[in-house]
Amino acid sequence: MAGKELVLTCPICQKEKAIQVPDSVFAQKKFGTIKIQVPIGAVCPDHQFIVFVDSKGIIRGYEKIDIQMSMPT
Repeated sequence: MAGKELVLTCPICQKEKAIQVPDSVFAQKKFGTIKIQVPIGAVCPDHQFIVFVDSKGIIRGYEKIDIQMSMPT
């Protein structure tokens, strides 16, 4: 799987980890911002957040997720 490697930094605890984002994600979005939801455990063990990436693969910012809703079982 070809893709771009992005080094993400958790906006809460500052832990870093590299992830691969498939080229198809960038091909679908010719302009504007790509929003990637990063789940708990993907970068750090305790936090989830959203990363904003431009169509060239440059990280433009992060946003903390205030609350996660789940459907009752």
